[in-house]
Amino acid sequence: MNPKAAAELRRAVVDLGLRGALVNDHMLGHYLDEPQYFPFWEALQELDIPLHPNAVPSDDWNVVRGHPGLDTATWSWAARTGGHVMRLIFAGVFDRFPDARIILGHMGEFLPFQLSRFDARYADLDLERPLAKLPSEYFQTNVAITTTGVFSHSALIAAIQAVGIDNVMFSIDYPFESTDKAVQFLRSAPLAPADKKRVAHANAERILKLDARSGAAGARPDCPRRQRVGRRH
Repeated sequence: MNPKAAAELRRAVVDLGLRGALVNDHMLGHYLDEPQYFPFWEALQELDIPLHPNAVPSDDWNVVRGHPGLDTATWSWAARTGGHVMRLIFAGVFDRFPDARIILGHMGEFLPFQLSRFDARYADLDLERPLAKLPSEYFQTNVAITTTGVFSHSALIAAIQAVGIDNVMFSIDYPFESTDKAVQFLRSAPLAPADKKRVAHANAERILKLDARSGAAGARPDCPRRQRVGRRH
């Protein structure tokens, strides 16, 4: 990834109206915290859009060798993607680009449930370049999560308590998971109506800068239709 990728990102957002970016979490073993990717981060921050990293196989990981069922959405996707985001945090990417934002799927790829552990272990590290704040604090400012494919109310409540109600968004993970089950999961979630609306759509509208139609006949207040996003200027 070089400055041409940053130029393509600008074209996609300014000319085509995209509201986010999805890129592979590594390119031939090179990860997004490396200096050659800084122009891309600069463009991402300037355009004020979030990034969703797509996990792809990297180095030969012995723990899943011979067990292809683990090297998929079952487990290793979350471990690889979550590990990459922790690498971004510990490399100081969000100190260099404080307005950049990542969106993690699958209830945050395990990470929200380990924040206290990250902070405790960070306290014992002697880093050449210390972070500007505790690892957990980047989940308040630079990392948002979706419920993708995790239809557990206990996990949802724990994630909200860990990263805040404003950083959690509804998602499905089709075709891996059932749309019906995802909708029922959200409808039955033990949340106050205002909080359920945040998770259902309001957080996504804010983070992705989406415009929701108002007054559509028969539309549920927690599931509004969305109009086509126009060009940004």
